[in-house]
Amino acid sequence: MDQRRDRNTESAEPLTQSGKISRRAMVAGAVATTAVAAVLPLSNSTFAQASNPKQDMVAFLLLSEALTGVSRQTLAPEFSADSNEILNSDPGIDPINVKNTYFEWITTHAAPSSIAKLLQIAKDSRKTPGAIITQVSASDDDTKFLARSIVLLWYLGSWYEPADLKANASPGTRHAISSTVVSAKAYTQGLVWQIAGAHPMGYSNLQFGYWSRDPHDLNGPNGGPLPLFSPSKS
Repeated sequence: MDQRRDRNTESAEPLTQSGKISRRAMVAGAVATTAVAAVLPLSNSTFAQASNPKQDMVAFLLLSEALTGVSRQTLAPEFSADSNEILNSDPGIDPINVKNTYFEWITTHAAPSSIAKLLQIAKDSRKTPGAIITQVSASDDDTKFLARSIVLLWYLGSWYEPADLKANASPGTRHAISSTVVSAKAYTQGLVWQIAGAHPMGYSNLQFGYWSRDPHDLNGPNGGPLPLFSPSKS
């Protein structure tokens, strides 16, 4: 019985031409694959021709920070800034990585030309968030309404087509706009919940019984500005 168990155990391990693969090697390979996938989210998207996907992700975060008014450290908790050149920063890999979900969605559902314009604006004005807003406001309608879609995506976790937002902006044409929740994680990670100190239906990471206590005002007498909106340094 013991001999059969030993033979079965040996045959269950994966083999290569050179012999057995250690469990440590398998884990290391999985971690490396995950890291590459997180840093390079555009490999199978319409924006795959980007020359530097990592810089594009950083530009996306700088753009999002300017558009939403929310610190890049909140948008990407593991963001590590490069003191010499912000575009060479490490966007980081956090447990949720909702930034990658959003970026991948945008690059596969929005016009590549508008995406390229917004990323270039962020790169050119990377040291002055106010200039990013000015440049976006001065852009063509397709670019501006894509920027609005990005804001809604971060706050609500849902995608609103830029074309629908544009059509609804005309006088006398106001109507309900359909939207798409891009993923389960997007549903729970909308900035609106963090700002309101609440949670979406069916999900909460707050302590049981929190509803019995008065809301905590981060802008109260004992608190400073909301850390969510703390100014960032390039």
